[in-house]
Amino acid sequence: MKYMHTKLPDFYSKLVASAKQLNPDTEIEITGLESYKSAKLASLRCGRIEEEIMEVVEDPSVKKVEVIMVPNNPEVTFNSVVKGYRADGSCTKAVIDYLAVSGPTLEYHLIDAEEIVDRRTSRPQY
Repeated sequence: MKYMHTKLPDFYSKLVASAKQLNPDTEIEITGLESYKSAKLASLRCGRIEEEIMEVVEDPSVKKVEVIMVPNNPEVTFNSVVKGYRADGSCTKAVIDYLAVSGPTLEYHLIDAEEIVDRRTSRPQY
């Protein structure tokens, strides 16, 4: 199970490393997961995004890579958009893929609470 998931900080590190592998001056911007303090991501999908970044930066005219994570089915699946930009700001290529994100459950945030008051409305009984 340990090798099936990538921790969020490792995910960021891997994407930065893949963007800078061919050219250390390549800029990278990753957006869409800022609200996640902790999460695990499917390692195979992380690897695919790393490969897609490498595919985009193979073009020597690419100076900046933008990775945008867009919720597909919020809190479960995200679409990823990897875009390569030239120095003049024009986009050379975009690759779209998806990635499963497993965020912590509600219990993660409640573990140190001495008292928990649940004010959610009750669910209907079927």
